Amino acid sequence: MVAVLASTVTSLSAVTPTPTPPWWTSRSIQKPPVPKPQGTECRNEIDAFIQATLRSHQLSPSREANRGTLIRRLYFDLWGLPPTPEAVRAFEQDPAPDAYERLVNDLLNSPHYGEHWARHWLDLVRYADSDGYRIDDFRPNAWRYRDYVIRSLNQDKPYNRFVQEQLAGDELWPEDTDALIATGFLRHGIYEYNNRDAVAQWSTLLNDITDTTAEVFLGVGLQCARCHDHKFDPLPQSDYYRFQAFFSALLPQEDTPVATPAERAAYVARLDLWMEKTESIRSQIREIESPPRQSASDDLRSKFPPETQALMRKPVDQRTPYEHQIAELAYRQITYAYERLTPRLRPEEKEKLTALRKQLAEYDSLLPSPLPMAMTAKDVGPTPPPTRIPRHPDTVIDPGFLSVIAPGPAQVNPLPQSPRSTGRRAALANWITRPDHPLTPRVMVNRVWQYHFGKGLVATSSDFGKLGEPPTHPELLDWLAAEFVSRGWSLKHLHRLMVTSHTYRQATAPSEEVVVESASSRTTPAPTKGPDQAEADRWQHGQTVDPENRLLWHGQARRLSAEQLRDALLLASGELKPGSPGPSVDASKAYRSIYGKVLRNTRDPLQDTFDAPQNFTSTCSRDATTTPIQSLLLLNSAFMQEKARTIAARIDGRFPNQASDRIRAAYQTLLGRAPTPSEIREAEEFLESQERLVDPELAVSAAASFASAKIPYRDGRAAVIQLKGGNDNLDAPLTRPYPAGSKTIEGFVLLRSYAEDASSRTILAGHDAISASPVWALAVTGKKFRGKPQSLVMEIASANSGEPSIVASELVIRLDRPYFVAAALDPVGGMVTFHAKDLSNEDEPLATTQVTVPSGLSDRTLTALTFGASRNGLQRWDGLIDDVRITRGLIGVEELQLRRPGTGKDTLGFWAFEPKPSYFKDRSALANDIEWRTAPPSTRLTAQFLAFGDFCHALLNSSEFLYVE
Repeated sequence: MVAVLASTVTSLSAVTPTPTPPWWTSRSIQKPPVPKPQGTECRNEIDAFIQATLRSHQLSPSREANRGTLIRRLYFDLWGLPPTPEAVRAFEQDPAPDAYERLVNDLLNSPHYGEHWARHWLDLVRYADSDGYRIDDFRPNAWRYRDYVIRSLNQDKPYNRFVQEQLAGDELWPEDTDALIATGFLRHGIYEYNNRDAVAQWSTLLNDITDTTAEVFLGVGLQCARCHDHKFDPLPQSDYYRFQAFFSALLPQEDTPVATPAERAAYVARLDLWMEKTESIRSQIREIESPPRQSASDDLRSKFPPETQALMRKPVDQRTPYEHQIAELAYRQITYAYERLTPRLRPEEKEKLTALRKQLAEYDSLLPSPLPMAMTAKDVGPTPPPTRIPRHPDTVIDPGFLSVIAPGPAQVNPLPQSPRSTGRRAALANWITRPDHPLTPRVMVNRVWQYHFGKGLVATSSDFGKLGEPPTHPELLDWLAAEFVSRGWSLKHLHRLMVTSHTYRQATAPSEEVVVESASSRTTPAPTKGPDQAEADRWQHGQTVDPENRLLWHGQARRLSAEQLRDALLLASGELKPGSPGPSVDASKAYRSIYGKVLRNTRDPLQDTFDAPQNFTSTCSRDATTTPIQSLLLLNSAFMQEKARTIAARIDGRFPNQASDRIRAAYQTLLGRAPTPSEIREAEEFLESQERLVDPELAVSAAASFASAKIPYRDGRAAVIQLKGGNDNLDAPLTRPYPAGSKTIEGFVLLRSYAEDASSRTILAGHDAISASPVWALAVTGKKFRGKPQSLVMEIASANSGEPSIVASELVIRLDRPYFVAAALDPVGGMVTFHAKDLSNEDEPLATTQVTVPSGLSDRTLTALTFGASRNGLQRWDGLIDDVRITRGLIGVEELQLRRPGTGKDTLGFWAFEPKPSYFKDRSALANDIEWRTAPPSTRLTAQFLAFGDFCHALLNSSEFLYVE
């Protein structure tokens, strides 16, 4: 172990960057001469520049890190994953002089490279799978942009083309599906679904696009010039609106088909056939649905200001381009409400509508497969709406670039391939990606440098203005920018240059022994004053001159990001699934974190604790905090304990009888190195003492194994139900059966996925003593349900044999949203009353609908309940279930849990899924507790195995696992 030198450290003021003229970054980029290399530690031009600066401060670079350190550093930097023990062993034993360079090429040529580096870009463009604001509505097609970024990086798409596609792919390459998907960049801003002031909201959306474009591509804080001239940078207010004028014609598109012309033509031909065959049926459906829809539309339209109402009523061909933008933005709210609309129909109309939908479903075989859809943007038309500076409404602003670089008006040319576009965004994209642009290459080169070295050559990577920091190595920055452009804007070429340099390969300290500390007490290791006195003195001098290592005279330890931490755990446990799942998945699915749902208001606890951004605005660099909450989560969370035991099981299966072999394998798997003899002795002592402390019976108790989580906008815990695993067999045998008759079923739920077919996701099922099928089940229908898909239903058994009847509420239950749901079943009156409330949306009222029950349905005594599935385990729920309550009789709205929680004299059962007094406790007077049939304990679940699991857990909490040297 090494001790940290105790020395008085002065500030970085002793390191003075090269003086630069006002707004240095507006100067053209000239490739400076490379300083003359000195010494064997200069591997490429980067080292020549860095070491020239070090010499001027009487410093020299540190020695190269050992191979074990380098491969771990490279893997995390290029893949975001740790190397396997086999990869470490192969690299350490490879005698070839180019072993390192070949490893770099192998990593860059892997799909894992794009999966990791896409995360950096998605941070910048504020990517998320939801809208933000309170309701945080899910964006089902946002993931196509994510996959576009991954694909582009893996292909090493030239950066200039990458930028052009995102700003103007629809204008420049309208038949290229990737270019259309790329315009999703313009759609990642937050959106407020119920903002009736569409004019103000459109202004907010335009401002967000303007600000983000300037920050991401140009490193300019242009938003400071929105209300007045920038107080520090040469950016007048007119520049802000000149720049915004490029986007003035934007028209957001929710569902753009991203298919080839041939695919679209085939789809239309088949759809036309289906429409021809079903015209009569669809006409009858429209006749029933049109009156309530028109009534709802009129009601919703009345909530907007009179001027907006007038625009919405105005025929499309009579609107100006700006009027059309505002009207379309307002209509998004009506479309949103339609999806939640339960038509106010008479019982006979509902029966007829159900019959018609069944007839329509008979023609499903004629329907074409849906075309892939993406969130995109296009222009409202060839004539752009005018752009004006607030408080100067009489002056129309023409599009223009930053006046300090290009003072004249922008030249916008017609685009023959896109006659319905203004061509403005294409002009902006072409200007930003000019080879001689002074900002674009510098900004991107600096970003890549930042992600490899911890800080950019310009530390404020999205602010190259006077409020930002000047570059520490301006000549190197310009050389890299010129090299970047001359090599075809290749990002992979930049990576190779940077990671093959000696500067990148340096050890974090002259002595390479690693200090393993807790996450809350991390310090950078430093050498003792031993035999190499000169080197120790140099380290102390370097700390005095450059305590923050801005001169890059040694390597820098960095903490893993939230995604790297999660993915490393899944890889070590053997659970990480390869490939892309397509649509974004819940964090409980074992795909790489890049494929997980990014919900702005519903945060994954692990990633949130480790500083994942909130994605409301562009994030150019992540915080790397060290907090007690992180240590507590790593020590106590069920997720970490589960992963530790899974890792232990993998290793124990290979070395069941030899503790020292298991210890070595754990070190190799989790830390990427072999343990020292003293570490083996300490680990063996720990295992011996821990075996005497653990209790295998307690470890497999129901309470210890029960999976619970929090439903957003609610307190307490909820039961976790998954399609595979996650609290199987949650049954409540009713020792006091529920008699036949009316009853009300309530609960709080969150659904992660719909069934792909017509089957349902079951919330609660009631069984009798005779049939294996439920007497009734409260559920949510699948995507191909013949009635309204993805809606709340009751499945009720027939008095005779046969398929159960489905009583459909048509109340849509959306994914990843917390809901209160209820169904009051009245067998005598032949009616089911449904209730549903989206808890994330305070403005949305409790939705209620009554549906007639078909005659001949069963009403039998219940002897058992099953939570999250039917008794046979089919039609499983996928998500969370909480506070399930069953009440005798039909209760009114004021008696529902939303108004009156807890139990009462008519409560037949109430399960809250709280750890105290028990997850399985029925809090009603009948006390029908859940009997959870857990899987039989593994034969490995011995005191020896549990102790080894605790050892793996300890390694997972070490700084050596959490940090990359």
